[in-house]
Amino acid sequence: MNTPLNVLFLCTGNSCRSIIGEALADHLGNGKLRGLSAGSQPTGKVNDNALAVLSRHGVTVNNPSSKSMDDLEGEQIDLVITVCDAAAGESCPVWLGDTPKVHWGLHDPAHVTGTDEEIRAAFETTYNELHDRIEKLVELDLDEMNPLGLIASAQKIHRELGGH
Repeated sequence: MNTPLNVLFLCTGNSCRSIIGEALADHLGNGKLRGLSAGSQPTGKVNDNALAVLSRHGVTVNNPSSKSMDDLEGEQIDLVITVCDAAAGESCPVWLGDTPKVHWGLHDPAHVTGTDEEIRAAFETTYNELHDRIEKLVELDLDEMNPLGLIASAQKIHRELGGH
């Protein structure tokens, strides 16, 4: 696979998990990854708590926006990672085409209610789950990997880190 690998983080609203994934791919990627994000039903607004958790960890976000998958038409995508929580009944968007696809099911922190501290903790959890997975993705020898190997490796990363 050629690097940087264009990694699309895909979810429904494109306001939290996919935005955090996009920013972390750029931040941790060391030139090996380039993050993108989109949603099947974008909210049109990036969640303030998602931006806050990135800021707390010193992750720069380049002009984040909640956008549709259609906005990426013509963009070269090397790997699609869906981050919706199918276990919670969320419907995951479908990316058509033969681009390698992997599912990293993560709880949506945008739906957490409670105290400010409880909400902040939910965003920290999502940040940490994505950080750990993307860090392991960067450690792979992407230049030597074919699409099937990339899919298998990304799925293994998610499983090993307790994903569902």
